[in-house]
Amino acid sequence: MAVSPMIANIEPIADLKEIVPLLAECGLPVADISASQPPLFFGIRTESSLVAVIGLELFGSAGLLRSLAVSRAHRGRGLARQLVAYAERVAASRGISTLFLLTTTAATFFENSGFVPASRSAAPPAIQATPQFSGLCPASSAFLHKSVVSLTVRAAP
Repeated sequence: MAVSPMIANIEPIADLKEIVPLLAECGLPVADISASQPPLFFGIRTESSLVAVIGLELFGSAGLLRSLAVSRAHRGRGLARQLVAYAERVAASRGISTLFLLTTTAATFFENSGFVPASRSAAPPAIQATPQFSGLCPASSAFLHKSVVSLTVRAAP
């Protein structure tokens, strides 16, 4: 039986005590997430529980999309797509022209969302200096990018 799509209310999430367990449940790295300089996180709740989250790091005109996680019980409802689109609009509203990401498991999902493969050697220096690029994500990870310059801004914090 197919699960119907859910229209989500996306909000900024600042409490790492909510974010880290969801990321860990989904097998995503958390070692580099610092309370002193956390990425921007946006999430979706059902009732009072965080069920989906995405992170965004800003580096001048480049951004790093990271930590897209949806709890197993809420997958298949379009939440990941909504979070990615939201993060893209936020990035564009903050002067980001290109978003980058690394993934070991979701390259097809992101390619279907308009991201294209890129050479790791072409990554901006600020992206290359991130823990994800330089060590947390293996060299075999897919490295993708997407221009977000033309996105209109709606509901960006």
